[in-house]
Amino acid sequence: MNISIDQNLCISCGICEEVCPRHIPETKHINQTGRKYTVISDERVELCMACGHCVSLCPKHAIQLNEINEYPQAEKMEIPSGNLLTLMKQRRSIRNYQTKPLPREEINKIIEAARTAPTGNGQDSVGIIVIDNPEKLTYFSEKTYQMYESLEKGLKNPIARFFIKRTAGKQQFNTLQTFLMPGMHWYIRWYREGRSNEILRDAPTLILFHAPKNEPVTAENCLIAASHAILMSETLGIGTCFNDIIPPACQRVKEIKDLLQLPDNHNVYASITLGYPKYKFKQIPPRNVSEVRYL
Repeated sequence: MNISIDQNLCISCGICEEVCPRHIPETKHINQTGRKYTVISDERVELCMACGHCVSLCPKHAIQLNEINEYPQAEKMEIPSGNLLTLMKQRRSIRNYQTKPLPREEINKIIEAARTAPTGNGQDSVGIIVIDNPEKLTYFSEKTYQMYESLEKGLKNPIARFFIKRTAGKQQFNTLQTFLMPGMHWYIRWYREGRSNEILRDAPTLILFHAPKNEPVTAENCLIAASHAILMSETLGIGTCFNDIIPPACQRVKEIKDLLQLPDNHNVYASITLGYPKYKFKQIPPRNVSEVRYL
């Protein structure tokens, strides 16, 4: 990690040390003189997550971080809390889309919003893949259905079911049997009958979020980025839906892995379908949490 302090500019105010989660900049006192100076800790410099807080808050622009070259000026935000809450309340998962394709300019705005999402392990931890080519979406669907058809057959075979349970673990296996596969049975049937595509919902765009599989909180990073993308989509009149059926296919189906060209050490942890809604909600069903408590 290349982080440095220009001592000709630094006034040793100590802000950088205070805001750094790993206290990599250190403000010290010269013995007896009382004069302060700020340096980079050799012991902790490799712990830098490149969050950029030190650079953004330095009043004299004295810190350089090689991972971040450009810092746009912060703007005053004027988003009434009521408007934001209304957007969140009215946002619904969309499973019926118009056939109209999404303009790339709108998709790029959604990606830009996803890029602003906070991460728990530094910059550039989340990758984004957009599929908006109809032929590739059709190919992706077919290979995903083939995977779930194979899984359904395997669960009916006692020997195969034993190995599936052993690989998946008890909790995930129970989810497969009691929640996912009963619905998937009908999804597969309807797809083969040409009635509907319940996996991609005939959405014109699919966005996948991937990250290194051996780093901390990568799944969380992808989910937060996808959430940012969903909120931005809502402001553009674009409907979205989280889709947990898709990531397993990205990991397990060779043809899909070849299509995506994922790095070997990456997994897809979140996916959303996008498109202009075919129908508009006139009423909003209530949402509840299990409990709210103050302690």
